[in-house]
Amino acid sequence: MHLNPQFDYQEFLQNSWQKAPMILRNFLSYEQLITSNELAGLACENYSESRLVMENPPKYVKHGPFSEKLFEELPTENWSLLVQSVDFHHEQTRRIKTLFDFIPGWRLDDIMVSFSTPGGGVGAHFDHYDVFLIQGEGKRLWQLGETCDPNTSINKSSHLKLLSDFAVQKEFVLEKGDALYIPPHISHNGIALTDSLCFSVGFRAPSVYEMSPQIIENKTESNDPFHRFKNSNSVDKQKYCWEITENDLEEAFKLSSYEDYEGFVRLFGTLVTEPRDKELFYSNYPAGSLPDLWKIIEGKGRMCLHPASRFAFSILHSLGLVFLFSDGRTYPVSIHEASLAQELSESLFFEDFITKYQASECANVILDMIRFGSIEILDQQCFVADP
Repeated sequence: MHLNPQFDYQEFLQNSWQKAPMILRNFLSYEQLITSNELAGLACENYSESRLVMENPPKYVKHGPFSEKLFEELPTENWSLLVQSVDFHHEQTRRIKTLFDFIPGWRLDDIMVSFSTPGGGVGAHFDHYDVFLIQGEGKRLWQLGETCDPNTSINKSSHLKLLSDFAVQKEFVLEKGDALYIPPHISHNGIALTDSLCFSVGFRAPSVYEMSPQIIENKTESNDPFHRFKNSNSVDKQKYCWEITENDLEEAFKLSSYEDYEGFVRLFGTLVTEPRDKELFYSNYPAGSLPDLWKIIEGKGRMCLHPASRFAFSILHSLGLVFLFSDGRTYPVSIHEASLAQELSESLFFEDFITKYQASECANVILDMIRFGSIEILDQQCFVADP
């Protein structure tokens, strides 16, 4: 699976990213990643977050986990099954994340997969994040409407926060391998024309409210989810996908009421790496030191980032510091280890890194990530998820 070689990511970043919707025909060389039966199986598990939306326009929503019998009794039309964070649990779906290296990796949130029968959909709505809607099997009609704001009327009767009014401005039919990019706050509505799989790749960004805790304490700022951080206008790929660049930090700092830059960097890294579900992390290797760790894992397998883990790093030359961020935790290390932080972010198997840099601060960060379960030690070959 790969992106269409004719896709110009620089043109996309310059003209569409966080600016305007864009239809992307033959966006990727799609191959079957997950079947509707496999998706239904995930929706029956306690560890997954799933919803079943009945009828369209939706009248009500059911939350999983579901029973297999329920799926056997469903009609052949007008319903949708949505499963959040499928990439955490399904290796083939996780492969999609590797295609988005033209956007900073720490922005990528998760991949929601939906299966809809003909006529099915979740209704007209908008999101506070950027999303790529990638069509798998089947066909789906997508309708775009106006840009929403705090005054947009919401109908909460179905518990889906749907728009009270939706005026269609554009329509597109997506087929296998096509994608639709939608920036934050653009209203949209999807309707399955056939049995249809859709992969929603979401990109998170903290709000100004989240980045300004001192404002919250003084109660001078309301929680406005429409006022959010945006990436700088670079049209080039970052050399290190998981780096929060100083340009991005300075842009975010200007939005915040923070006066302490170092304190703000710590907060920002914590926000953007906060995991969706900490309950997915566990560790059977409570090693107290690197030598202890080697005794435990000797002959066990390889060390890989947990599929649900989030990782990032920042190099602050002005402060003489490097920060590593892992699942909402902050690790300051010496500026002399800046190149090691870069190498660590590109590592596939962390035991190789520890072997080379046993005495480094970064190696001890890996040890702590293992303690928290952010890094797994697997007995068999590990398929690595992107942070």
